[in-house]
Amino acid sequence: MSVIAEIQIEGNFVLSELLAELPDVPIQLERVVPAGERTVPLIWIHTDEPEPVEQHLREHRLIESITQLDVFEDRALYRIEWTEEPDSIFNEIQSKRADLLDAVGMGSTWTFELRFPSHEALSEFHSHCKEAGLPLSVNRIYRPSSAESPERYGLTDIQYDTLLSALKQGYFTVPREITSKELGAQLGVSDQAVTERIRRGTTNILSHILVSPDDT
Repeated sequence: MSVIAEIQIEGNFVLSELLAELPDVPIQLERVVPAGERTVPLIWIHTDEPEPVEQHLREHRLIESITQLDVFEDRALYRIEWTEEPDSIFNEIQSKRADLLDAVGMGSTWTFELRFPSHEALSEFHSHCKEAGLPLSVNRIYRPSSAESPERYGLTDIQYDTLLSALKQGYFTVPREITSKELGAQLGVSDQAVTERIRRGTTNILSHILVSPDDT
């Protein structure tokens, strides 16, 4: 049976190196897709001025090309191709057939929410990170069954808990009674992580309620 793990990783893997050079710019991993023998990440860069960040990435020694796929007022989505395939956790995510549910990075720390096909796959992933010298903390592990029941509208446990805390503490009231930064401090994550969990969770709820199977 599959398991979902919330994991924090610090250390010198590819995206952590990029983040260290952009300490004030949150980056969110949308997903990792295979491209031949390489892994290609799609990343959100959260800033209202993406041009300097994009230029920095274009000139980085590890990046062969970067393509802007979408842009909004406060964030932009990019596809990155490496100059050479890095020995990174993304290879392990692919090799262990893990699904990326969420990933937000700030500074040298990444917080991942990953669904593994089994506890054995999770253990192997943990061992790989340890052997690679990447400090890894497993915040929690849970079965996906409760998170995927119809009553939960496709929400993961983390999205459910974040939305519930936001609702109870007045995040959705006008005016707001708590900010994303304050909510993040309570949950032990960045305000950007809170914002993204709320955005993804709200998208899941609306997709389940408003979109019929015939619309997909």
